[in-house]
Amino acid sequence: MYTVNSPAFRSAVASLQSGSTRQRISRSNLASLEIPIPPLREQHRIVAAIEQQFSRLDAAVTSLQHARAKLKRQRATILKAAVEGTLTADWRAQHPASETAEQLLQRILNERRAKWEAEQLAKMQAKGVTPKDDSWKKAYKEPEPLDMANLPELPEGWAWASVEMIGDINEQAVLTGPFGSNLGREDFIDSGVPVLTIGCLTEQGLSLEKAFHISDIKASELERYRVKVGDILFSRMASVGRADFVSSQFAGSIIKYHLMRLRLERTVINYNYFIAYVRGSKAVVDYIKEVNHGVTRDGINTNQLLALPVAIPPYSEQQQIVSEVEARLSIIAQTELEVEANLKRAERLRQTILAEAFAGRLVPQDPDDEPASVLLERIRGEREGMQKKGKAGNGRARNAIIVPDESVKIDAEGMEQVELWESVGGG
Repeated sequence: MYTVNSPAFRSAVASLQSGSTRQRISRSNLASLEIPIPPLREQHRIVAAIEQQFSRLDAAVTSLQHARAKLKRQRATILKAAVEGTLTADWRAQHPASETAEQLLQRILNERRAKWEAEQLAKMQAKGVTPKDDSWKKAYKEPEPLDMANLPELPEGWAWASVEMIGDINEQAVLTGPFGSNLGREDFIDSGVPVLTIGCLTEQGLSLEKAFHISDIKASELERYRVKVGDILFSRMASVGRADFVSSQFAGSIIKYHLMRLRLERTVINYNYFIAYVRGSKAVVDYIKEVNHGVTRDGINTNQLLALPVAIPPYSEQQQIVSEVEARLSIIAQTELEVEANLKRAERLRQTILAEAFAGRLVPQDPDDEPASVLLERIRGEREGMQKKGKAGNGRARNAIIVPDESVKIDAEGMEQVELWESVGGG
């Protein structure tokens, strides 16, 4: 078993495999592979040494896996404390905010309304229309109020808001990527402008590993779906709720249908805080479960994302939260890298142990052991004896058994020889 799992044997098997969709190896190719045979007593010593080394490795790997799970829990605990206000409780007591979150939100709502009114007046003036009174202002649509029934109480100075309330006042707050004929597989090429798919938004953040690419001409047709630094990407299907902000590495990319782009008002919310909030808030998890409309898989639409509740601290406290979270998570991230490196090292060491075992360097050799050549010669003699006995029989084989390679039938009286054959590697 250990020989078959050794790097050399697995490499030999791989070299003889065939098949386009599923790799396989034929019996004849498998039968042609050579296996190094040590003396039988040395085989027992090799197995004992391998199992001793593997048991130590298994214990180390188990310990590393527990450490990895603990680090994941620590990350979740830090994020939860950050977005619930306990992480900065002492800091908040010593640094009272000059502007509460409630005042911050009211200011941005006022600015949004003033901007709309200015735009409407400009349109009327362009048409030569002078309003008689302020009744036209009633057409302004305020963001939908939040349902506060199931939301937890926040620390002093914090406030609940919806994504719609904190959206960029100059642009569309939430945009879903193009779908249907706007962007299809026929548009994808080997290189060009990246198209960010749902596979690009991992638990660790954005990655270009699973991105598609389109031409500059096609990208110009989809200009409104380009992302820029500071945008938030949110998965709307499958793993709903994954989020990350766009750094300079991803700026200019196009988003695909399964992603939504958020543009938030940066004077109201720090996008690093928003990512920490999405990843650490139970309110987000509960909300997504509540509004999830997917029948065969998870999903969330634009209006539902606009109504997502967000816990908003004063802006200065948001900055402090980001600073403290980054400091703590950087330590966890470094430790995780060390754990992953040691897990990979353990796997390499496992393969090294097998390689050393079948190169004859794992255990000492004993000159008193029966050489493998003598063992194999004895097996040949016993096999020939079984063949002769089979031919000399009366042809009535009770409980017949097929011996591999030779296809010789023997009766029940030959079971002892068959068991001997099996004990040294037969089938």
